Amino acid sequence: MCGIAGIVRLDGAGVSADAIGVLTDLIAHRGPDDAGVHVDGHVGLGHRRLSIVDLSPAGHQPMASGDGSLWIVFNGEIYNHEALRTELVGLGHAFRSTTDTEVILAAYRQWGEACVHRFEGMWAFAIWEPARQRLFCSRDRLGIKPFYYALTPAGFAFASEIKSVLASGLVPVRPNPEALRLQLVYRARASNETTCFDGVLQLPPAHNAVLADGRLVRSRYWSAEDALAARGATGRDHAAGFRDHIEQAVRSHLRSDVPVGACLSGGLDSGTLAALAARQMDAPLRTFSVTYPGTVHDESRYIDALRGHVGNLDGTDTSPDGRDLIDVLERSTWHYEEPVWGGSVYSWWQVMKSVNAGGIKVVLNGQGADELLAGYPRYYPTYLRQLLLQGRLPTLSRNFEGFRAQQGDLSRMGLWRELATPFWPDWLRKAARVAGRGNAFDDRFLSPQLRAMSSPAAEALARRAFSNLDTHLLTDLTTTRLPELLQAEDRFSMAFSIESRVPFLDRAFVEYGIALPASQKIDDGVTKVVLREAMRGVVPDETLDRRDKQGYPTPANDWLRQYGVEYAGDLIGSQRFRERDVFDAGAAATAFDRWRSGQGALPGLWTWLSTENWFRQYVDTPVQDWARPLARTG
Repeated sequence: MCGIAGIVRLDGAGVSADAIGVLTDLIAHRGPDDAGVHVDGHVGLGHRRLSIVDLSPAGHQPMASGDGSLWIVFNGEIYNHEALRTELVGLGHAFRSTTDTEVILAAYRQWGEACVHRFEGMWAFAIWEPARQRLFCSRDRLGIKPFYYALTPAGFAFASEIKSVLASGLVPVRPNPEALRLQLVYRARASNETTCFDGVLQLPPAHNAVLADGRLVRSRYWSAEDALAARGATGRDHAAGFRDHIEQAVRSHLRSDVPVGACLSGGLDSGTLAALAARQMDAPLRTFSVTYPGTVHDESRYIDALRGHVGNLDGTDTSPDGRDLIDVLERSTWHYEEPVWGGSVYSWWQVMKSVNAGGIKVVLNGQGADELLAGYPRYYPTYLRQLLLQGRLPTLSRNFEGFRAQQGDLSRMGLWRELATPFWPDWLRKAARVAGRGNAFDDRFLSPQLRAMSSPAAEALARRAFSNLDTHLLTDLTTTRLPELLQAEDRFSMAFSIESRVPFLDRAFVEYGIALPASQKIDDGVTKVVLREAMRGVVPDETLDRRDKQGYPTPANDWLRQYGVEYAGDLIGSQRFRERDVFDAGAAATAFDRWRSGQGALPGLWTWLSTENWFRQYVDTPVQDWARPLARTG
């Protein structure tokens, strides 16, 4: 796991080692073990290394092929690199290291761009071919590892983080109002390409890109949708097949030359990974948890139950008191590089801080299971609409009542209203919001300028009324929900120089999970049906039978009142906040005053504060001063 960066000038100008060093210094947290730069006239490649596989100097990057015809910078892990190395040796390739980086180079020489089809893992890399003056770039299938870039007539810059692309000087540092509006209202993007910075794009997941002759040509090499064609081929014993696939995924993700730990909440996903990993390890698995004793957000009961049931776990708990809430808000915004959505970020940050303090470099984490297996309650209305349209009335009735019961006997009228709400016209949606019946897609606090903006295609996606569970899950997996979570997973782990691995996003497991029938994901008010069945006996019943979905629970909203009122008031009342033309400053100030006096909740407050911090850290601060906030991340 590392940080990569590079510049290819297209205007004939040269690239200096110092210029590349600026880019890699900004992401030094991604790789504190080593740093390297390679410059070849108008091309420069940079790397920061977090040593995980082959800890020797042979893993130094940028790395050249044996004959010097290729140069690579690589971030990620290829879990099947040993098998590929054996195959490549049989084809006549020689190796100087045991790194997966060198395997990528040899695979590219052997199979060209098609080599990515053979990789199992997570990656973002760029390979420079001096003789052909050609840069080949690739990003893994689900976008676990980031790849940002900017392309202008003057040149092409790429990096693991946005800040390094901006520091190249090829594009000015300015916000993308349309993307910012979508983030603030819908927590969505127009696509997997845009960012909140104008001119900075992402290479979408499952895509390659070739820069040659001043043109960037992208191509898609894998599609999650194709896995649906395998439906019916998953076998009849879904639980057994599921367990085989997830056990294999965990086994591959434990391969490392340094110890591997796990983040452990009280939920089913992290508990499954910890339990399966502990079974495959000789020494106890180090686990790291954040707990909040005495609050409704405390997960200690479920964490303790798992440890007692599984054994072979060496647990570390941390119980922060919220006094550093504002510091975490500021630092998480700096690392996330876009406005952060809510207080759950606090727990995410604290668990990674604990992992770092525990001396662990690699952890397993449970991202992806919810989007594959319909783990959120919001998927149930979609499934109910699907059953209704299919005319499966007995199944609809059973699931309707089962979901009501699981949601605390939600009223029938309320559930029918929820099923119909996404189809409401704008005027009815706004009327319901005014009447206090919903705050989804709330743009009341945006400035008139942002409210007047329109991005029909993106908004249609964000507000889409799903009536097919497969479509809903695939959209969340590839476009709306998971990309946002993976961005946070990458940034908050790498802020503490930690490699976070996500076995639920193993390629074979993802394809198997996509192909499972809907009834194996949702049934009779229960989510993740097949996971619960497959883990019976492995994970304690107390965890398997949970129905509340909390994610990373945190008392952040309470702590904002306790520790952040003056800070929030200063930001919202500041001249800069008023003059951004992002929020309606008057409406925001009125709502904040009501919240401060104890009159109701203000769920968007964390996002407002993060947005203002984002502007101050990136837009208001000259690039040459960006090292100052970076220095506070230790």
